[in-house]
Amino acid sequence: MKLHYCKTPLGNFGDDLNTWLWPTLLGETFFDTNEDSLFLGVGTILNQKIPNAPEKIVLGTGTGYQRPPKIDRKFSIYSVRGPLTARALSLPPRKSIGDSAYLCLATSSFKKLFKLPNKHKVSVIPHHQTVTTIDWETVAKRGDIHFIDPRKNFFSVFEDIAQSECILTESLHGAILADALRTPWQPFQMGHRFNMFKWHDWFKSIHVDIQAIHKYPILCSERLPAPKRAKHALERVCGKILMYDRLIQKPIRTNSSRELENFAITLQEQAQSKQFHLSSDCTLQNILNRLIECVESIRTQYGNKFHKVA
Repeated sequence: MKLHYCKTPLGNFGDDLNTWLWPTLLGETFFDTNEDSLFLGVGTILNQKIPNAPEKIVLGTGTGYQRPPKIDRKFSIYSVRGPLTARALSLPPRKSIGDSAYLCLATSSFKKLFKLPNKHKVSVIPHHQTVTTIDWETVAKRGDIHFIDPRKNFFSVFEDIAQSECILTESLHGAILADALRTPWQPFQMGHRFNMFKWHDWFKSIHVDIQAIHKYPILCSERLPAPKRAKHALERVCGKILMYDRLIQKPIRTNSSRELENFAITLQEQAQSKQFHLSSDCTLQNILNRLIECVESIRTQYGNKFHKVA
């Protein structure tokens, strides 16, 4: 069995947690069997770029990047992230359960995080690609906000979230793990990699209604060489013609320290004035119970037994 997930060069905790979560829940030997099969868990990876394999097991995965795959007999779909993914794949509504990152709650090591004391009043988690273009350390200090780097080890990110009173997040799994840890969260949009579809897919799965997400202009702390500025300028023009938001937001200049300071102040104001969110305890428990049932079904089919406390 091959674990299929998004591998980013600099790391992204939401994707990287796959390497710990599934061997923990399914057993270390699970991936030693059925060598030609793929397992798809946490991530937005249901697209036509999935490697060809005789069997693809899907648990709590979402779609949203590129075109969705054509579902055939090679897919064993136990659940998907939300109703928008289910609809895009022509699946019955019962297959829409919730993001499989919630299964972290079935592990003993994750449960220990609830005992950690709060250290940070407000923390901010940018998208793993937005983090590379902005000096977030400086922005956070000026806004009196704790910066959580999504490229860090996933357990370090978990601990930071658990020790925060509330979270501002551009990272979807920043919000999902905050929701799991019962840390109130609030989304914001900035980078050109922000994907509205996957956010609303998740909102609907947890029955939270958020119509508008606070949007900031893309900022850039790094020096942009002339060829890159020209490339981004051309992409912006194409984006306006094609009405493609990700291209329109490409940075074309380096922002001043004053602009970064104003952004820091605005983030602080957002934390003070906007509503924070949590799914209900009942909704969260229902999602977790149903995901655990899916894990039990997978382990039964492949000859393993699920451990209630991993």
